[in-house]
Amino acid sequence: MSVVATLLFGSLARADELDSSDTDLLMIALENETRRITAGHLSLFLYPWQTLKKNAREGDLFLCHLVREAKPLLDPNGYLPRLQDAFQYRSDYMSDIAWAADLGWYLARFGTELNSNLLAKRVLWCIRTILIARSANRRNPIFAPQLLAEQTQSSAGKELLLRRHITRRDAELRKLLRLFLEEETSPDRFNNQADQTAFIERFVVTSNKVALQTIQQEEQSQIGYS
Repeated sequence: MSVVATLLFGSLARADELDSSDTDLLMIALENETRRITAGHLSLFLYPWQTLKKNAREGDLFLCHLVREAKPLLDPNGYLPRLQDAFQYRSDYMSDIAWAADLGWYLARFGTELNSNLLAKRVLWCIRTILIARSANRRNPIFAPQLLAEQTQSSAGKELLLRRHITRRDAELRKLLRLFLEEETSPDRFNNQADQTAFIERFVVTSNKVALQTIQQEEQSQIGYS
């Protein structure tokens, strides 16, 4: 495996980390392999260069995060500046908002079946993605939770963003998430009436990768418990 660059991103790159914050590292490889490794507070992402470059040209939100905030730890050949040059905004980020809202409603209604750690991570992902996508629509993308909290009118959203490292009961998490979605999105009849099977079918049809990964992770954890 040929790693050509290592980038630091997230709270440590912004210098707004807390004691419990993760260290997020992105390694750029020339081979066509994608991998994520999590160990304690270390999250390591391995991405192929060609995939990153393609996603930058397509305005992917994760790439927007990287080109705006990442810091090079090892980048002798300037791969981060190349990504910054390649990045182009999409015309809008409504699809990202829809994906996060759909997963959010799924969690609010059926999240009792997820383990607590996964639920907490996905709840925060849904809230942050909706707010980040809106800021990207304004061409002023914001990623820091403290600043995102200033962008929402939802008191539940502010609570979850500003006190995100507090351990909460699952029922409280789901209640706060529902309040945020009711205050910040326009739920349709599907979100309130669809059963789990219909949600999963929708995730497949809309290529909602994070939602499908969430379900897969929970299925794998259940197998581990059996």
